[in-house]
Amino acid sequence: MTRLELFSEPFAKTGNIAADGFRRLLGCPAQDLLQTMLRESIQNSIDAALPGVGPSLLIRLRTLTSQQCAALRDFALADLPLGDHTRNEIETSIGKVGLKVLEICDFRSTGLCGPTSGDVASDGGEALDFVNFLRNVGVARDTYHGGGTYGYGKTSLYAMSACSTILVDSQTTCEGNPVRRFMGCHLGSAFDANTVDNKRKRFTGRHWWGISDGDDGIDPLTGILAEELAASLGMPDRDVNNTGTSILILDPYIEDREGTRLIDHHVQETILWNFWPRLTKSTPEDKRLTIRVEIEGHEVALPVPDDFPPFDLFASAMKTYRDDSDDVQIIRSERPKKDLGKLIIKKGLCADRLGSALDEDSGIPQQASHIALMRPVELVVKYIEGTPFADSRFEWAGVFVCSDEDEVESAFAMSEPPAHDDWIPDNLPNRNAKTFVRGALKRIEQAASNFAAPVLSVASESKERGPSLAGTASRLGRLLDSVSGKGPGKPRQGVRPTSVKQELFISPARFIRLEIDAKNGRCAIFEADLQNDGMNAALEVSAESHLVADGAVADGEDLPAGFETRVIGMSFGAINEITLGPTIKVGTESGTISISVVSPLEAAVGVRLRFLNEARE
Repeated sequence: MTRLELFSEPFAKTGNIAADGFRRLLGCPAQDLLQTMLRESIQNSIDAALPGVGPSLLIRLRTLTSQQCAALRDFALADLPLGDHTRNEIETSIGKVGLKVLEICDFRSTGLCGPTSGDVASDGGEALDFVNFLRNVGVARDTYHGGGTYGYGKTSLYAMSACSTILVDSQTTCEGNPVRRFMGCHLGSAFDANTVDNKRKRFTGRHWWGISDGDDGIDPLTGILAEELAASLGMPDRDVNNTGTSILILDPYIEDREGTRLIDHHVQETILWNFWPRLTKSTPEDKRLTIRVEIEGHEVALPVPDDFPPFDLFASAMKTYRDDSDDVQIIRSERPKKDLGKLIIKKGLCADRLGSALDEDSGIPQQASHIALMRPVELVVKYIEGTPFADSRFEWAGVFVCSDEDEVESAFAMSEPPAHDDWIPDNLPNRNAKTFVRGALKRIEQAASNFAAPVLSVASESKERGPSLAGTASRLGRLLDSVSGKGPGKPRQGVRPTSVKQELFISPARFIRLEIDAKNGRCAIFEADLQNDGMNAALEVSAESHLVADGAVADGEDLPAGFETRVIGMSFGAINEITLGPTIKVGTESGTISISVVSPLEAAVGVRLRFLNEARE
């Protein structure tokens, strides 16, 4: 078996970026290290997928056998860097008993293709994946509408290793021919050291293990020799038809105290939280992810999002987006005029949580009220958390996908920080791009805030935020039955007698607004116009409330708790009459009657009025 040679990068006369700076390029991601690394690695695999098919991934945590540890020390990392700190870090890790490694392996992808030298000019006919991943820093994306934009995410692989070292095995192509490549990489700190010719030099802290190119550089180990070394370390088997890349992270930062079960759940949640759009039942084949997770030989089941609350609501919203259904809301910019993307929100019962979502420290919300933001590549950038339903039996979830129009998609892509976990309009120098991103975020945040519990004017001096009102008000206005108004706005006129004689008449009750009563309950306010004939000084009006479903009066029997409705008060301004019940005395006066009705969460209500002693409604 071939012993790899070490190459430590010296500073050039014109300068280099030190490895210390390279490591800081990832910035400060919102997620923890394991989540960031998985997110970036899977995203890279998606961008490298073969045309027309989604990639397959293996994520594996395992302990090296004694033979594999020997192969690591004697052949892969036999030569160690001169810098004392770096050397000590690597020696400590590879000398551990029970050394663990974390592998991210993709299949049905292009692998690290193209030339291996960073100074080779490209005519655009072949991708530069190898040099961009293993040598270059901060290369702009070369995947159209891809998930990555900077290429900095690979820094998280080194950060995940206690000794900042990874080993890379790739079955790929170069100039149309199949090739197997193996290389080791370390990202450390800049240091000074004496070279073999006893000259003092400064080194960047970047190191590679491979085969000398004979010209003060290093190339990967290739062919059958690369295959043998990868196999000696227990890395997945490959052949020329099974292209892709395996990345082995040495001595990963996964604490033993977490236990394998919690690690299982952490990985499972990270994949679901970030990549559920690529795992749903409606995901097209060319975007579908197949992921297998294995922890110390135990395979971890990865649930289908459609069957794992609350991702079932996200999956439903995503299907609506893909189907381009009528209930998709277009988010627009007015100046300049541009469609920025599509927003879909779905609501439903808050289903029982399963698996890892039951853990006390689970990051999966117990009552969803989130909108997932993404670009057309359909990878979650981040979530905007909105206001949940006041009734914990219900939850909602939504998706926003920005437009695939180049100017718009580019604006959102370039607003992402290196970790791709946010949209920051202030990062953009272009005025229109900044307007697109800022405007979309503002409208999405408003939707997240207002869908279940917007701020409304309350019939009191309190300015506190109350339970969900406006969303229900709009739905209530749309759903009221034929004897109710059609929501806020100009009242519908009742049918009046054609006779000029003053007749006794009351209009249909029309919905006015929602309010919060003294007990912090929600009530709907209706009004009706009374025309009196002045013939009965004891005349009374009675009000009866009911639920409304699909434009018709709903059956009030067998309703679950929380869906009851009743009239709790009426008032008649003409004679300053107020009552706490469903009946009010009007006598011989005309005017407007106000009716207060208990309004259940997520239900529409209507009101019927009648004269008690006139036997008419």
